[in-house]
Amino acid sequence: MSQSSWKDQIKKKWGPHSHCPICGKAMPTDKKFCGQVCKDNYFQQERKKKKKGRLQCIFLIVMLVVMVVVTMILPLFG
Repeated sequence: MSQSSWKDQIKKKWGPHSHCPICGKAMPTDKKFCGQVCKDNYFQQERKKKKKGRLQCIFLIVMLVVMVVVTMILPLFG
Protein backbone atom coordinates (compact mmCIF):
# COMPACT_ATOMS: atom_id res chain seq x y z
CA MET A 1 0.00 0.00 0.00
CA SER A 2 1.49 3.35 -1.03
CA GLN A 3 1.32 6.29 1.31
CA SER A 4 0.37 9.67 -0.03
CA SER A 5 2.70 12.57 0.57
CA TRP A 6 2.01 15.14 3.24
CA LYS A 7 1.06 17.65 0.53
CA ASP A 8 -1.64 15.32 -0.75
CA GLN A 9 -2.94 14.83 2.78
CA ILE A 10 -3.17 18.59 3.29
CA LYS A 11 -4.95 19.05 -0.05
CA LYS A 12 -7.49 16.40 0.92
CA LYS A 13 -8.07 17.98 4.33
CA TRP A 14 -8.28 21.65 3.35
CA GLY A 15 -9.15 21.59 -0.33
CA PRO A 16 -7.91 24.13 -2.85
CA HIS A 17 -7.10 27.45 -1.21
CA SER A 18 -4.62 30.30 -1.24
CA HIS A 19 -3.34 32.60 1.48
CA CYS A 20 -3.78 36.33 1.98
CA PRO A 21 -0.50 38.17 1.17
CA ILE A 22 -0.97 40.48 4.17
CA CYS A 23 -2.21 38.37 7.09
CA GLY A 24 -1.67 34.83 5.77
CA LYS A 25 -5.22 33.58 6.40
CA ALA A 26 -6.50 30.78 4.18
CA MET A 27 -9.11 31.88 1.65
CA PRO A 28 -10.71 30.69 -1.60
CA THR A 29 -8.45 30.59 -4.64
CA ASP A 30 -10.54 33.11 -6.60
CA LYS A 31 -9.90 35.92 -4.09
CA LYS A 32 -6.68 37.95 -3.86
CA PHE A 33 -7.24 39.30 -0.31
CA CYS A 34 -9.20 37.96 2.64
CA GLY A 35 -11.00 41.26 3.27
CA GLN A 36 -11.15 44.97 2.64
CA VAL A 37 -8.77 45.80 5.52
CA CYS A 38 -6.01 43.62 4.07
CA LYS A 39 -6.64 45.03 0.60
CA ASP A 40 -6.33 48.60 1.91
CA ASN A 41 -3.14 47.70 3.82
CA TYR A 42 -1.64 46.14 0.69
CA PHE A 43 -2.26 49.21 -1.47
CA GLN A 44 -0.99 51.49 1.30
CA GLN A 45 2.25 49.49 1.47
CA GLU A 46 2.58 49.67 -2.32
CA ARG A 47 2.21 53.47 -2.26
CA LYS A 48 4.89 53.72 0.43
CA LYS A 49 7.25 51.54 -1.64
CA LYS A 50 6.73 53.70 -4.73
CA LYS A 51 7.29 56.90 -2.75
CA LYS A 52 10.47 55.50 -1.22
CA GLY A 53 11.73 54.45 -4.65
CA ARG A 54 11.08 57.89 -6.09
CA LEU A 55 12.88 59.57 -3.20
CA GLN A 56 15.88 57.29 -3.64
CA CYS A 57 16.07 58.09 -7.36
CA ILE A 58 15.84 61.82 -6.68
CA PHE A 59 18.56 61.56 -4.03
CA LEU A 60 20.88 59.66 -6.39
CA ILE A 61 20.34 62.20 -9.18
CA VAL A 62 21.00 65.11 -6.82
CA MET A 63 24.18 63.46 -5.54
CA LEU A 64 25.34 62.82 -9.12
CA VAL A 65 24.77 66.48 -10.02
CA VAL A 66 26.64 67.62 -6.89
CA MET A 67 29.58 65.34 -7.71
CA VAL A 68 29.75 66.61 -11.31
CA VAL A 69 29.55 70.25 -10.20
CA VAL A 70 32.22 69.74 -7.54
CA THR A 71 34.58 68.04 -9.99
CA MET A 72 34.08 70.87 -12.53
CA ILE A 73 34.42 73.78 -10.11
CA LEU A 74 37.13 72.45 -7.79
CA PRO A 75 39.90 72.50 -10.44
CA LEU A 76 39.10 76.14 -11.24
CA PHE A 77 39.99 77.21 -7.68
CA GLY A 78 42.85 74.76 -7.20
